[in-house]
Amino acid sequence: MLLRLAGAILGLFMSGLPAAAADFDDPRRVYLALDEAADAVVECGGGRIRVVFADGARGLDRDRVLAWVRRAATAVTTYFGRFPVDDVGLLVIADGGDRVKTGTTFGFHGSAIRVIVGRDASDDAFARDWVLTHEMVHLALPQMDERFLWLLEGSAVYVEPVARAMAGQIPAEAVWRDALSGMPKGEPEADDRGLDFTPTWGRTYWGGAIFCLLADIAIRQQSEGRHSLRDAFTAINRASGGNTAYWSMEEIIATGDRATGTDALAELYAKMSAVPSPADLPALFAALGVRAEGGAILFDDSAPLAPIRRAITAN
Repeated sequence: MLLRLAGAILGLFMSGLPAAAADFDDPRRVYLALDEAADAVVECGGGRIRVVFADGARGLDRDRVLAWVRRAATAVTTYFGRFPVDDVGLLVIADGGDRVKTGTTFGFHGSAIRVIVGRDASDDAFARDWVLTHEMVHLALPQMDERFLWLLEGSAVYVEPVARAMAGQIPAEAVWRDALSGMPKGEPEADDRGLDFTPTWGRTYWGGAIFCLLADIAIRQQSEGRHSLRDAFTAINRASGGNTAYWSMEEIIATGDRATGTDALAELYAKMSAVPSPADLPALFAALGVRAEGGAILFDDSAPLAPIRRAITAN
């Protein structure tokens, strides 16, 4: 989840948070906390993650938390070839519960992440967590106008499981299970318009993820397998410096397409930005050779797009 001073403070997302977390619902409090000396520093992929435990984060096992931070950073580094920014502050807030609860990424006064962690979270809970990897993916792309939030959130939804699979943290089946169950929520409904004009939760998160999957396939097809969406996003990250920059959609598309030698992003954006443009997901997943059956994810390697499906999660 992203937060920018130029937009709303996303009070809707924060209104139900418990008191300990609500103490830091104002982003200014987050930055003030991160101005204090770091409790620990995690270095990964050329990036420096300054970890601050809010109010001491009593009850959290710090070694366990730091191992989780490194795990998430390793996944993002694997995808982008390096950590997306040189320096980021990470504010860890302890709360009740046994899981990682939510996170928010900021970029208006330096790169920063706020994440809320249950004191009773187990090693298994940290290993299964996707929240911190999702937030670290947000560090990679520049900020954009609010109507393009679907690309920023959709890219994080799409890249997070792919990055974790590439790093060997989850199996490929988990990536496609998420896609099969989640992407139908991003298809346009009866009164929806294009992605730029339908700011619902489903279209913002999963509609953006559909765009990313289609773009990944199109880039690989147009470049005959030489390039992928990963190359486009990496080029955008390198050119912008990450989430402290502010870019237009035109800059995003031009940089991404130039890096891949295709016009895949431009074509897909023209198709999906202003009109509903459903993706026909059943046909797409059949072509990729992936289906759910009896709770299992099954692959068909004879499907026409099976080589692309395998390549997406390969390191």
